[in-house]
Amino acid sequence: MVVIFGLFGKTGCGKTEILQRLKRNHPVIDIEGIARTRGSILGDLYHLNMASQEEFDREINEKIREAQEVGYLIVEYEGRKIGGVKKLKIPELLADVKNYTYKILIDCPYNYQIENLVSWYKPKNEKEKKLLLERILLLRESFKNPDIIRKIDEIIEKIREDKYYEAAELIEKELYRSHYMRNIKKIEPDLVVYNRDIEESVKKIEEFIEEKLKYHGITWRKRS
Repeated sequence: MVVIFGLFGKTGCGKTEILQRLKRNHPVIDIEGIARTRGSILGDLYHLNMASQEEFDREINEKIREAQEVGYLIVEYEGRKIGGVKKLKIPELLADVKNYTYKILIDCPYNYQIENLVSWYKPKNEKEKKLLLERILLLRESFKNPDIIRKIDEIIEKIREDKYYEAAELIEKELYRSHYMRNIKKIEPDLVVYNRDIEESVKKIEEFIEEKLKYHGITWRKRS
């Protein structure tokens, strides 16, 4: 038996950044870090060294064993698979939302969300811009719905014009929103955090975790 604290929420609201801060004091399983990609359809865009399934399984199962010895873990919910074109299967313990003891929903201001998406995907040079366009075109081929295809064509046009904020707005609305809303609708959150400041959000989450660990009789000491 292991107590699982799961982070849920919109793409771009800082879940990964919050998870990195929580690593300072808690057993965290960083699925994206282990997979060496982000948990979205453009997750492996600039990540050319994504883990193999064998590497991923070995490292994530070791992290699960370590967390079981402590009695709890914190993880960002990614669903059953992670990756872009190439996908990695996530172990059932972390893939099935029913295994999550506590569900923490991370929300944020819209502008904060879009600016995060821009920072992730805005190409640094012409080579990366070409890669971004190639990936969007590849994604376009996977859809049959003419409305979605038209929206993807709009995204491509915005990228060609270097209008990355507008492109990110379209990516969030047309490609990401339905996916993360499906995951959010699966849960009744035990804690909702409106993330405007990472450190403040981490403080609120740590207070919640400490309270629940006491309830479960699990000892936790803040690392110096």
